[in-house]
Order: sequence, then C-alpha cells, then structure tokens
Amino acid sequence: MYKALNLKEFVSQDTFNILYDEQQKATAVLIPVRHWHSAKAAELQNLMEQLTYMPVFECSLKELEERLRPEIQNVEAENIRVGLYNVYESAGNQEHRNHVIREYRDHRDLVKVNATTGESQIVSSRF
Repeated sequence: MYKALNLKEFVSQDTFNILYDEQQKATAVLIPVRHWHSAKAAELQNLMEQLTYMPVFECSLKELEERLRPEIQNVEAENIRVGLYNVYESAGNQEHRNHVIREYRDHRDLVKVNATTGESQIVSSRF
C-alpha cells in the first residue's frame, strides 16, 4: 500500500514521516525544519542512507557501473601513473572484433588477440 502524506497536516506535526512505494520500500523521509539541527545531522544522514542503500546484488548492471565508475577511474589513473596500461575494447567496429586498445601514458596500441591461445600482436601504435 502506498503511503501518502498531506503536507498541510505535516507542517503542524512534530515528527518526521517515512513515505513508502507500492512494494513497501521506503522512498522518502520528511523531517520538519525545527528538527534539523547540526548535532542531529549525522544521525539523520545515517538513517537516510540506511533507507536508500541498495545492496550490490540488487543493482542493475547500469547502477553497478555507476557505483563502480569512480573506483575504476582511480585504478586507471594509478595504472598510468606507475607506467602500466589500461585495456579497452575496440567498440562498435566489427572489423576489429578480436582487437583491444592498450592505452599508455603517451600512446595507444591496437592489439589483435587470439581468443583461443591468448596470444597478442600489436597491429598499430600511436593511432
């Protein structure tokens, strides 16, 4: 059952309210301004995070990608910083289906990979 709240009634109340969606999942917390004190801000933030946190195994692939994107970017930057490379698929090009791009600090290599043996061969550099 979806819980609705009349905001005119809420203004006169002295408590906070939690709104739920059709699946009984908390979707919002309404807190009167008079309760929003700096001393309670951390407590309220923790409560809000608990109500909105979605475990990794419940995320869609897109949500998981968004969650991991900052960490992936940090790892990619660290790889470049220490002289390693990052590997990317050659997206959208059927001609280069078995190819990857190795990106170094100062150049990129187009590399053909044999999926059976794992053998790789540089096809083009600095493209």
